[in-house]
Amino acid sequence: MAQSSVYVVQQPTPGQRLLIQQHFDVIGSCCAAAVPADGEIEFRVEHSQKVLLRSLLPSAVWRADSRPFGAVYAEMLAASETDLPDPLYYTVAEIEAAIDAEAAAYPALAMKVDLSALPGGLPTHEGRSIFALKVSDNVASDEDEPAIVVAAQHHARELNTPHMVIGAMQRVLAGYASDPQLQALVDGHEIYFVPMANPDGVNHVWTVDQWWRKNRRNNGGSYGVDLNRNFPFLWGLCGASSNPSSSIYKGPSPGSEPEVVTMRNLIARLRPEIYIDFHSSGREVLRTYSPCATTYPAVDALIEHYLDDLRAPMGYQKRDPSASGEAPEEHWSHGTLSYLVEVGTSFQPPFSATVAEEAIVWPGVKNALTTWRPAMRGHVLSTLGSAPVEATITFGAGTFAHGEVSESRARDGRYALWLPLGTWNVTFAAPGHVSKTVPVTVTSYDQPVTLDVMLEVGVAGTFVKSGTGQLGTTVTFTYTSFGDAGKQALIGWSMDTTPGIDLGYGRVIPLNNDALMAAALTGNPFLSPTWTTLQGFGTAQSVLIIPNVPWLVGITTYFGGITVDGNYQGSVKTWSNSLPVTIVP
Repeated sequence: MAQSSVYVVQQPTPGQRLLIQQHFDVIGSCCAAAVPADGEIEFRVEHSQKVLLRSLLPSAVWRADSRPFGAVYAEMLAASETDLPDPLYYTVAEIEAAIDAEAAAYPALAMKVDLSALPGGLPTHEGRSIFALKVSDNVASDEDEPAIVVAAQHHARELNTPHMVIGAMQRVLAGYASDPQLQALVDGHEIYFVPMANPDGVNHVWTVDQWWRKNRRNNGGSYGVDLNRNFPFLWGLCGASSNPSSSIYKGPSPGSEPEVVTMRNLIARLRPEIYIDFHSSGREVLRTYSPCATTYPAVDALIEHYLDDLRAPMGYQKRDPSASGEAPEEHWSHGTLSYLVEVGTSFQPPFSATVAEEAIVWPGVKNALTTWRPAMRGHVLSTLGSAPVEATITFGAGTFAHGEVSESRARDGRYALWLPLGTWNVTFAAPGHVSKTVPVTVTSYDQPVTLDVMLEVGVAGTFVKSGTGQLGTTVTFTYTSFGDAGKQALIGWSMDTTPGIDLGYGRVIPLNNDALMAAALTGNPFLSPTWTTLQGFGTAQSVLIIPNVPWLVGITTYFGGITVDGNYQGSVKTWSNSLPVTIVP
């Protein structure tokens, strides 16, 4: 008995269209909710849904039973048809073989990666791995370079989509030696090509049901979760089903599926600048946010700009996604510019049509990979040992409604920030560190500002004074560097506070490196002690003796505390504000 059948309703009423959308799997629609506005609707019905079908849509007409795609292909080969749908469509093994072939042909540039075996990854329900081809000039090393991810086939039956990824990786490698744009791309990036994110489902398409869409989770009476409804960001908010039999079943919990865990793990490891995800069909590029999300005009303009830049070379149209919980929306919520591309006009067209479609799609993909650049790039580091920091990066209060942030990656602190045009206050924050906010103005796209940010560990020191600054008296300074008892401190003294002492990475002590500071470094009879050890909770005192010399009246100098620790960048852990002392009669 066939697991599913294809039915058709001719000229359905609006009510029938809604029923089909809610309960069945629309053939020709990547996202099931995008039901055609007029004409017949062809849809897939599970065997367990036959009673429901007869009760809801008695006018539905059976068209065909599902079969293994492998059997369909074998019959076409035997019949020697002139335009076979699959001389080259990829089984699970053939996708892995295509990755192996490129790694063998370009060993200096390409390497096969088992994403499921990476720390944090998982094998699928049936024990399979998701594989990627990593492409970079020093491919065996994890370099301090921006990353890009190109993926396909979250939905198993969309057999034309892996060819978009395989074609792109073949073009990049073949063109490396002769195309300066592609050479710069490979030399300056780490690119991960993931042709198949749903190997269990793809195997099921080839061996059991050519129209299978989901993965192969055993739901107890039904199988499968729609992987492109299972991502945690805005999971289940719209366009997904809680019914395990539904083709758009969102899963038992956000991010429950091993395929989703593995892909999210890859994105978290790389924090890529760009993510492109191929589905079929419709010849459309989808906006990043689902219709049920709350967005803001400046961010919408940024998304629309790059959407148009991606689709224009392809001649594709654009539309909103059909659901939340999709991969591009999820990855954007962590700072990656992400788009879903619906290729072709059907899931399994003649392979010659898929080859032609890849040629149509490639100019848009190449344009994105070689020209898109974030507004800001750089690294987030800790003052403690200049170590990389996993920081969250936000901009503009009220710009996001759902907790979206950009994030720096663990291994080197690298970040990318896609800012809309305008002026923004960008805030870098990490546990155990003092947040830092910097103003950034963006006047044009794809002109990145490079900014490395160093976050201070703990809290800044405090500095207070007692005394009026009168001739013949003293002023007492108390410096507190919280929690730093036993560390060495310097009570600094200078004629001014600007330009300050620049330690790099935006760390500027508000005292100048002038003659008074030089005297403080070596010992000063009027300010003592200048070098001291912090006591108690991290406190030290120093006393300024003001001679009874009239010509000193009116002179202003500046004082501040500095905590010294060789484990920190510039051997400085933290410092205080600076305070002026003006000598009065």
